[in-house]
Amino acid sequence: MKEGRCCKFFPKKFRHITTIDEHGYPVYRRKDDGLFVLKYGHKLGNGNVVPYSPLLLMRYQAHVNIKYCNKSNSIKYLFKYVNKGPNRATMKITNKENDSTEMRIIDEIKRYYDCTYLSPCEAVWRIYGFDIHHRWPAVQRLTFHLQDQQTILFKDDDRIDDVLERNDNINTMFLAWFEANKRYEERRNLTYAEFPTKFVWMSQQWQWKPRKQGYSIGRLTYVPPGSGECYYMRILLTKQKGCINHDSIKTINGKKFSTYQEACQELGLLADEKEFIDAIKEASHLAFGNQLRRLFVSLLIMNTMSKPKGVWDATWNLLAYGILYQKRKDLKISSTKYK
Repeated sequence: MKEGRCCKFFPKKFRHITTIDEHGYPVYRRKDDGLFVLKYGHKLGNGNVVPYSPLLLMRYQAHVNIKYCNKSNSIKYLFKYVNKGPNRATMKITNKENDSTEMRIIDEIKRYYDCTYLSPCEAVWRIYGFDIHHRWPAVQRLTFHLQDQQTILFKDDDRIDDVLERNDNINTMFLAWFEANKRYEERRNLTYAEFPTKFVWMSQQWQWKPRKQGYSIGRLTYVPPGSGECYYMRILLTKQKGCINHDSIKTINGKKFSTYQEACQELGLLADEKEFIDAIKEASHLAFGNQLRRLFVSLLIMNTMSKPKGVWDATWNLLAYGILYQKRKDLKISSTKYK
């Protein structure tokens, strides 16, 4: 109690349902059942009861506070008592024998210690070697590249002939996928992202081998929409199965397309730029021309538009709004001359 009131805001108000307040905290359901107990001359009802679990109360014969975790930081809330952040104390060790004139070797490491205090909970947790979190399954990052555009590593002082000779017969992860599809025809029903579920990438041997144990999933490396053909090839790799070369990726129903973008359009995997056009048109109701141009530049910088020219052609009149007026104002030209 503080100043005659409960610091935990008891008694609580009665509510029919559990809700979340504006600060993100739960407001629990409390029914007005009319029951109460008389303690020190005060009536204590359901509004004075702390949330509890009858099963836990009977099991441990003690008060157990029950709360509902509904936010992303609930993980921190759950584990902070088990593996609480350690407190640190800085210690400085000095030698008080300043009167001695003899040369002494100063050990700076011994003079300064960063000591960590372990709480009892964390000490037990470390002794038993318990895991705080668990990640499963393993994720294999899958790289890919356009034809003859694989990454080659070399030093500044390497000779060009040595670089070419060293990387001539080395497979990349992506090229090795082509070779594996040629060798294991029964596994051609897998996409590139599904391949790690049945095969293991042997980095030392530069090849894929059938998986004997374990499980893993694949994730294609992110490519922004403004990257051109590499972006469209990534889209196709999520659909095409059993590819044996770059041409087979852009082959749809036996027809080979000249670009990956055309193959994506054939499969209906590309969306138009309508969302960006609508965004600029909607912003034009409240924003000035210079603000719309900043919005368009932001979209260009973030590489979110696959066809920026189409967006420009559809909204150039809105983006150019105010330029003529500003130029006339800067040059002090009256608009009446052009009427």
